[in-house]
Amino acid sequence: MSNSLEYNKNPESIDALLRSKEMDLESGWLGKFFGAPTQLPGNVAGFAITILLVIGVIISMFPLAMSAIDYWTKILPVITMVLGYLFGKRA
Repeated sequence: MSNSLEYNKNPESIDALLRSKEMDLESGWLGKFFGAPTQLPGNVAGFAITILLVIGVIISMFPLAMSAIDYWTKILPVITMVLGYLFGKRA
C-alpha cells in the first residue's frame, strides 16, 4: 500500500487522506494555481515574467497604445529584476 499523494486520486490510508485535506485547506484556491506556500513567490514571479513577455510580443507585433521600444525600455528592467530574484534566492 503506497502512502504517496496523487493528484485527483483519494489516498488509501486515513493519514494520507488527512494530510491531503490539510494541504488543500492550507493552500486555498490560489494555492491550487500557484503552488504550495514555499513555492509561491517563485511561481508568482515566473507568472509575472510570462505575462510581461506575452504582452511584449503582442505589442511588438501590433503596436496599439505605445511603441514596442517604449514598452521594452520600461519593462526590461522589471524582467531582469525578477530574474535576479528567482536565481538569487536559490544561492
